[in-house]
Formats: sequence, structure tokens, C-alpha cells
Amino acid sequence: MNKSFSEELAEWSDYSLLNCIGVDECMKVCPVADPSRSINELNDATFAATLFTDGVLKFAIECVQCGRCDAVCPTQAGRSVMMLKLKEKVVSQGNSPFSHRKYFVLKGHDKNSIRRVAFNFTMKAKWKIMKSEKLKHEKLARHIDKSNFKKSEFLFYFGCYIFTKEMAAARCVDLADRLGMDYEVLGGLKSCCGWPQLLAGRTGEAEDYHGYLSELILKSSPNYVITGCAECYMSLNKVATKYDHSFQALTTPQWLNMFSARLGLSIEDDPVTFHDSCHISRKSGMPEPARKLLGKLNPLTEMKRSGARDTFCCGYWGLKANQTNLKEIHNDRLNEAKGTGAGRMVVECITCAESFAESAEGAGVEVVDIVDLVYERSSLT
Repeated sequence: MNKSFSEELAEWSDYSLLNCIGVDECMKVCPVADPSRSINELNDATFAATLFTDGVLKFAIECVQCGRCDAVCPTQAGRSVMMLKLKEKVVSQGNSPFSHRKYFVLKGHDKNSIRRVAFNFTMKAKWKIMKSEKLKHEKLARHIDKSNFKKSEFLFYFGCYIFTKEMAAARCVDLADRLGMDYEVLGGLKSCCGWPQLLAGRTGEAEDYHGYLSELILKSSPNYVITGCAECYMSLNKVATKYDHSFQALTTPQWLNMFSARLGLSIEDDPVTFHDSCHISRKSGMPEPARKLLGKLNPLTEMKRSGARDTFCCGYWGLKANQTNLKEIHNDRLNEAKGTGAGRMVVECITCAESFAESAEGAGVEVVDIVDLVYERSSLT
């Protein structure tokens, strides 16, 4: 019998606690840690049946789940899992912050059908009217929260990021059309991947979304499910395992590498740098697919903090609980990218693109999704 997220977290956290030796290496690399907090204090708060101190509560809320703590732990204790357990406890005690609650309401994750229908109608109307959104209207509008799916080899899974300001989702579908692919599209508020809920400690809601997502994917019976969101990628693998699906989850770089010979990509001499996604490069151990694709596009100049172990988080999954911390994270990373001499920082995750977008204005380095870079260089477009 499959265990619930909450049961799994309890087991993993208990195991992780046994391995923790309290040397605080995790705290030294954490992008949001308060130096006055100790590992022992976090351990006590995670497993004791007591309320939090204000300091621990603040830390739990602001944790961005980047996994840097796991990478440096000498005993591989799994601090990020224990932090998820701590976040779940925060929610259970009614301490979920306003910024988190606001995020889920604005995203439509409250499952309010009237709000969802109104939101969908508004977005479709906007895409139809605005010239800059024409491609979204042509390629995405008809797929939002639809009920009927054809059987297909490939399923583009955009979830709630189908509504993002970025163009990557629409360009994925346009490239698929030009390649003559057999595909379907799944996206909208109803098909959220559930990972945001998990990262915020809302384990029951995450469970519900995974179950519904499994049903939707089954309608198309794809061999491959493609996503440009790192959190969606994590959810897809979890859903495939839990519900015995046979599909293979692919990141957009993995998919584009499969078709690279047909894309007619042109190489330019200007160097770019690359920002690894925490969930893809570190937690999934896949730093290479995006770099392989970039090798067909531009010379790559690496930042000091890069790759599966050392990449630095975009800060998104603090869900703006601490705007000052988020701004510092962005400025730190963008300055690091600028220091490589590259004019562009390429990302492979739509969440990273959205997170950096506002801070990147005037920062001297452009943040670009790898799908947009391929679209720009493909002879098909």
C-alpha cells in the first residue's frame, strides 16, 4: 500500500535525525539561515510536540528547499527532508504566513471553481487581444483545463505555469508543430503538479493534486511527459512511481536534445553562463542535459557556484516570505553571472526565470529560458 506524503516525511525525518551529528555544516551554506540558530534547535522543533520559537518559525517559513544543506552534510542526514517536516508542522499549528496563503489564492490552488473559470476567461481574452501574446492564444488557449485528450507519444505538461508571462510554453508547442510531433498538452490551474503545496508544508493538498494529475496523464497514455518546470519534473517522477505509470518524465533540455539534429541550430560566439535548477541539477542529479544543449548554441562560461553540488538557488520557494532575503539572493546570483563576462544567464526552469525576471532588469545580464534560446536559433522558426 502506498504511503501518504505525511507518512513518508515522518519516516524519512526520523531516519535523517538518527544520522545528524550536529556539526552545523548545513547552516553555513544555507542562503537564508540565521547564524544564531543551531541544528539542535531545529531538530528539537521538528520532533518535539511543542510550539516553535519565533526564530525557528521564521527559518522554517523562509526555507527555499534548495538542498545545499544535503550536499554538504558529512553523514547525508537529509536536512531538506527534515525542513519539509518542519514546514508541515508549521501549517498544522496554523502558522502558515500570509505570503504563502496569498500565493495559493492567486494561483487558484484553492480549488474555487468560480475563481478558476473567471481567471481562465481573463487570460484567454488577454492573449487574444494583445499582439505580444498572439502565440500563446494560438498554441495554448484551447488546452487550458480541458477534459478530453487524445492518445499521444509525447505530452507537454505545463500545469499552472501555462499562464506565466514567459513565452517558453507556447514556443515548445510551436516547435513541436514544426517538428511534426505526435503530442498532447496538459495545462491549467486544475492540473497543478502539487509540488508548491508540498514545499509549503501542505502535504494533504499535494497528495490530492498528485492523484488528479495521475488521472489526467492516464487519459493521454504518453510514452514521454515533457516539462520546463523543475518542480513539475519532481512531481511527474513521484506520480509515475506512486501510480505505476510507464511514462518517462523529460526536462525541456532532454526533449530538445532528442530532436537537436532536426532543429537546425546555429552557434554564436558570444559566451553565456548557466544557472542550474536546484531540483534538476542537485536533487535529480542531472546537470548535463542543459549543458549538452548549450554546446550546440553558445560557448559556456561557468559561474563559481554551479553544477549538481554547488549551484545557488533562485529563492523562489520562500514564496516571498522575506522580500529582503529574496532580493539579496537575486543580486548575489546576478552579479556572479555578470562577473563571468557573459551577457546572458540561461535557465532551464520556468520558476527560475520568473524568480529572476524583475531583479534582472538593469542588472547588466539577461535571464533567458533555454527554450527561448533554442527557438531563437532554430532554422525551423
